[in-house]
Amino acid sequence: MTEGVASVERRRLKLCAMVCLWMLLTIVFFPSGEAAAQPAVSMSTVVGFGGYYKRDDWVPVRLTLHNRGQAVQAQLRVDVHFSVGPQRLADGVLRWDVRLPAATSVDKLIAVPGEAVSEGAVVECFVNGQVIAAAKLTGTPLGQVTLVAALSAQPQAAQFLTGATDGPGGNPVLPLSVRPGTLPAGPDLMSGLTAVVVTPDVLARLTEDEANTLANWVKMGGVLMVTGAGHAGARWDTWLPLAPGPAAPLNGAELAALLGDAVSPPAGVTGARATLRAGAEIWAGTPAMPLVATRTVGRGILVQTSFSPLQPGLATWSGNAALWTTILGRANAHGRAFPNFFNPSQALSLASASTSLSPLRIPSLGFWAMVFALYALCIGPLVFVALRRRKREPWAWLILPALSVITTVAIYGVGASQRPAGVLTEGVGVLDLAGDGDGHAYGIRAFMSPQVISARLVTPQPMLAMPLAEQNVRQIGDAVVDYGQRAVSDMRDIGRWGVRYLYTAGMVHDQGELVLALTASQGNLSGSVHNGTPYNLHGVAVCWNGRLYPVGDLKPGQTAYLPGTVISPNGGGGYLSAYAAYNRDLSRGIGRTLVNYASTAGLLNDSNSVDQALVVATVTAADGPQLPALPPLRTAQRVVSDQTLMLVRQLADVAVYPAAEVTPI
Repeated sequence: MTEGVASVERRRLKLCAMVCLWMLLTIVFFPSGEAAAQPAVSMSTVVGFGGYYKRDDWVPVRLTLHNRGQAVQAQLRVDVHFSVGPQRLADGVLRWDVRLPAATSVDKLIAVPGEAVSEGAVVECFVNGQVIAAAKLTGTPLGQVTLVAALSAQPQAAQFLTGATDGPGGNPVLPLSVRPGTLPAGPDLMSGLTAVVVTPDVLARLTEDEANTLANWVKMGGVLMVTGAGHAGARWDTWLPLAPGPAAPLNGAELAALLGDAVSPPAGVTGARATLRAGAEIWAGTPAMPLVATRTVGRGILVQTSFSPLQPGLATWSGNAALWTTILGRANAHGRAFPNFFNPSQALSLASASTSLSPLRIPSLGFWAMVFALYALCIGPLVFVALRRRKREPWAWLILPALSVITTVAIYGVGASQRPAGVLTEGVGVLDLAGDGDGHAYGIRAFMSPQVISARLVTPQPMLAMPLAEQNVRQIGDAVVDYGQRAVSDMRDIGRWGVRYLYTAGMVHDQGELVLALTASQGNLSGSVHNGTPYNLHGVAVCWNGRLYPVGDLKPGQTAYLPGTVISPNGGGGYLSAYAAYNRDLSRGIGRTLVNYASTAGLLNDSNSVDQALVVATVTAADGPQLPALPPLRTAQRVVSDQTLMLVRQLADVAVYPAAEVTPI
């Protein structure tokens, strides 16, 4: 009997073991449909340019995703959270959609704030809501170093810059090679580069997207150094200062003359007998044999040599480093449209305009003085006299507290009536026009509400966007930015009176231009300004030769002539102090923030040569189409106050006859 029971128990145990083994094998070799559908994806990253990046800039990050499974739709996410000064922080999730074909690799370019890379940000790849791959972003942050990239497949293409600086006594140059085809898709992501070096044949082989990025970067203040005088294609040939010519020996003494008499000239230098194109300027050489020539394009400059800097006669020359130091120093004298994106004392200072979002409109001191005088009169002489006449002095124990309660309720009611009944929002920014319909814009929009609020902001064109928030706020909510053809920013569950911001920047198109015909003679400027933008411009003025020429307001399509009277800047404020006194938009409210930033960044200091003028104006959201860097607030709550102000700038050429002198400011 006992043996029979034991036998039955053994059979049961064997059966259970076989069932468990079968279930384990089923899980291992025949996974569930959801698990089987998850692809096998690995991810690698390259941060910045060759691993180098600037902490206060947007940094390009090139991802390579290797999908060894089925085709899927994935989403890349980077959670950003870091301080941007003592009062604010960058806080939000950045997302990009990406299609992963089956059994292949995909390159994807994203942009991340440099400070987030320094804080150890991680990019995660999600499929069906689950993380299938992740990579930590690592690189080398740059300090007091100038980054110059040579666009070439040859690693030694930038070696001739070794030992150079970005000007006499400036920062040392860190040269590196960047392979064609790997330039970031957007000039903002190239803002960390001081200059780009390229040969005409590489320019001619660039893809259309890469050529557009490089051209836009130059127009917004980049320095493009073209080594050699060859054909670069129809697009670039119209920009380059030198037309190609036959090979010939060059006079090294002309290069040495650029550095001074103390430098011995290089020997055995060869190049092309190039021809100087119209509008170009010679820096070294002669009109018959130009060696170094330049041409300005928008805010940027093209520097072209008629020789290759890699030839032995120059590479071993004792003055080689000094030559490129001099060239870089002169080229970088031009102003750039790109700000220091995440420097709290620079463009981020525009966020301080949110102080205008006062949740209370406090009545005047005179009003409160009258209220307290009436209160004191009622609880004092009036009550005392009335009760004494009726011989009801004990009633004061009831009447005085009642009057205090009534007065308190009345004051509370007045305060409640002064609070806004909806959302308060403001936006401040800068628009730099290139003069050909393109431009670069950046700005910060802030908003708050007396209730918990959710809102959406959508840029009209592809732009970089970063949500910001105030520190030490109980409920800042969640912020998500989805990048694509437009930047869509969703901010949810922001607490009462909590201030949220959206900081946007990027290249914009279809902005029109200011058409100027300016002539200088005997130190005086004359000519016209035509508003070819879609905006109503306020306080248009031309800054030139130490003088401010007030033009007035201009509607789209309107033309005005420069006045005979001018405003001469007084004191140390330069053009900015004179312009702020002339344009009242800058003397009140959020305009003060714009003036403070313009002073710090030197936004009106670009007119420093007699053959160039700076045109400035202001524009608001009510003056035309949607402002590019200040997207409107979309929310279910009522917006009761919306203030916007953008500074518009454009450089213009001046024809000088016969000469004029620049008056230092």
